[in-house]
Amino acid sequence: MNCSVIRYLGHAGFAVEHAGLRVLIDPWFHSAFLQSWFPWPDNSSARKIAETKFDYLYVSHAHEDHFDRRFLETLDKTTTILAPNYRSRGMLRRFNELGFANVVPLDHRQSFELADNFTATMFLDTSHKEDSGLMLEMDGFRFLDLNDCNTPMSELPDRVDLLAAQYSGAMWYPNCYDYPPEQMQQKVNAVREGLLDTLYRKVHLTHARAYLPSAGPACFLDPVLEKYNDPVKTIFPQWEDIAADFARACPSTDVLRLYPADGVEIAAGELRVSHSPDALREDDLASYRERRKDDWGSFYEGPETPIEASEVEDYFASLQRRNKPLLREFHKHIGISSGGRTWGVQLGKLAEDFVIEGEEPYDPEYVLIMSPRILRAILAGETGWEEALLSMRIDLHREPDVFDLTFMSLLRYGNEPAQTQQIMRERRNTETIERDGFRIQRFCPHAGEELAHATIADGILECPRHHWKWDVNTGRCIEGGTLPLKIEHIEKCGKASDPAMDLPSA
Repeated sequence: MNCSVIRYLGHAGFAVEHAGLRVLIDPWFHSAFLQSWFPWPDNSSARKIAETKFDYLYVSHAHEDHFDRRFLETLDKTTTILAPNYRSRGMLRRFNELGFANVVPLDHRQSFELADNFTATMFLDTSHKEDSGLMLEMDGFRFLDLNDCNTPMSELPDRVDLLAAQYSGAMWYPNCYDYPPEQMQQKVNAVREGLLDTLYRKVHLTHARAYLPSAGPACFLDPVLEKYNDPVKTIFPQWEDIAADFARACPSTDVLRLYPADGVEIAAGELRVSHSPDALREDDLASYRERRKDDWGSFYEGPETPIEASEVEDYFASLQRRNKPLLREFHKHIGISSGGRTWGVQLGKLAEDFVIEGEEPYDPEYVLIMSPRILRAILAGETGWEEALLSMRIDLHREPDVFDLTFMSLLRYGNEPAQTQQIMRERRNTETIERDGFRIQRFCPHAGEELAHATIADGILECPRHHWKWDVNTGRCIEGGTLPLKIEHIEKCGKASDPAMDLPSA
């Protein structure tokens, strides 16, 4: 039987060795999202591990803290890519652009044999989001790396020996919004509780013997973004901040606390942590900031050129043309503010004369405030809204304070219309399940999570993924957004429940 080794590269990165083969996973070393995100702790000591020869490379998704283009450009282009086969084909295009010739696209739950008793199985987020996880089975040992991925909970594998999954936030909400301090803390606490609840469910459903904290949080070295390093006032806690909560919720699961360059040796199904003398276990932001000054400082290189109204108009006109199905029944008025100028943008049905500068005819429902440098990068196609928002360099205000899935989907996924088309397919889905005397639409209207594991209590149904809540009597969304849930009392329908279709409450 082979001895296997999993080395931690920091954040969501791993180097796995088994049966004479080596697999590289999500290596991230350069700054991400407009030079705002950096690995924490500093993982430069693990870079030499990732720079050696690998047989296979897996990158979970296109976010820059996973798809580190600058590092991937340095790798041997004969390496075989295990690529998530997304609808948009975006990942396949990215690898082709980098010159990788051997690409193996894998669908959801599709397996690929790397060697005898060494198998890789892909797990996709089956909603409109393009995210994935990978399970490596090595002589029966199961290592499941979910990183940021929310594959449907009903489709998670079980009998997992080692689970690596996100415990910290990776989103701009709520910290980029202009909430007063007390309200902000309430929203931060709610998001953190939801993230941990999702993690606990993943641990329990996979029956994970051991858990490896990974996939965050990043740190912010630019002094302008210093406030986002606060582990209490943001959704970016360090593992030590939530370790006790995890121990209470998952008492039978061991925790392997690794630092970049540390490893796990697996023999006869047993795990042994090996600490590297090169691993940086203690660091401070001041010294890290100074070491990476050229990197984060590069965001400010070059002049900021003023933005013209015609550029904003052309950009949104093109974005809307590419996403007509998404916007067919939609209308929204937003404000784009940059460099002392504000443009009103009418989206959807309102989009006739949709760029207005100066006094607004009515208040926008959403305002996005950013520097001309950021807006220029978006308009020029150098970065997308998703990346710009994740940079935490955009300030947001919305009135009413309700999540609008269509609007945010247009910004986040509009450059890949295959994703917005999938959103429309999800909305048209009529599949149902029966739970606790109710017939419920099978998939959450927000992000497509299967509601088999939803919680139903006190007249409220709560999605286990992002914790949106609905009134079971009306289907009205009471927390999270505005999308209603299709739900009806089975008795009122005049039809008896089929026991074979019933699923237990979570």
